[in-house]
Amino acid sequence: MYIPKRKGCTTMTEKQMKQIQNQLPEGEKINRCYKAFEGDIRVITRKPDGSEVRYTVSFDADDNATIRKF
Repeated sequence: MYIPKRKGCTTMTEKQMKQIQNQLPEGEKINRCYKAFEGDIRVITRKPDGSEVRYTVSFDADDNATIRKF
């Protein structure tokens, strides 16, 4: 899986990827991640029915990842 770079840090950690996966609704799987032109990191997931959902990733002061629907 591609893990994008972000400002101030070279990559997302495995811990952050697990935090993102744990926040996804049941049955959704990460399809891809990318750094958007605006500078934020986006995650695209696929639901069991085949549709895609996009999330924006934000990081708190302790560098924990949180997603919100885009």
